[in-house]
Amino acid sequence: MMRLFIFVLFASFWSTALYAAGGGDDGSPLMDFIWKTLNVTVLVAIIYKFARKPVASALNSTAQSAKQVVDDARIAEEKITSELSGMRIQISALEKEAVEMVASAKKDAENEKARIIEEGRQELVRMKEQARFTLEQERRKAEDVLRNWIAEESVRLAEGKLKKEMNQKYQAKMVTDYMNQLKQSEGAA
Repeated sequence: MMRLFIFVLFASFWSTALYAAGGGDDGSPLMDFIWKTLNVTVLVAIIYKFARKPVASALNSTAQSAKQVVDDARIAEEKITSELSGMRIQISALEKEAVEMVASAKKDAENEKARIIEEGRQELVRMKEQARFTLEQERRKAEDVLRNWIAEESVRLAEGKLKKEMNQKYQAKMVTDYMNQLKQSEGAA
């Protein structure tokens, strides 16, 4: 089959070369049409013979690669879809966790607020007690100071009064003693 094809090819090229060498314009148009048709047929056969396998393999490989690309895209889409659903689940879980954390933080804040208020009340009671105690201590201290001052003033006044009385009594006694001594000395003289 190959020999026949090569022979037809050789003949067509040889006949084309002979026809062109004839150079005459005296040929019939029918013959010209036949030669052109034969040349085109031979050319198509040659192209078919030599280009069929590479073109078919190229088309086949292109189809296979396109199929592979589509399959890979489907696999990637499925993978991305599964990852996306997994991420949505994770996001949902994180949103739940965030809501729980906010609720817990609010509860903790309320508890802390109540604790701080209670501590403030206790501190206020303690400060009032401390103030009462301090006032009581200051009152006692003032009473003691006042008692000491009253006692000291009483002693000083009594001392002054005693000194004054002592001076008058002592002077009266001295006068009386002097007078008695004078009377005795007058009686002895």
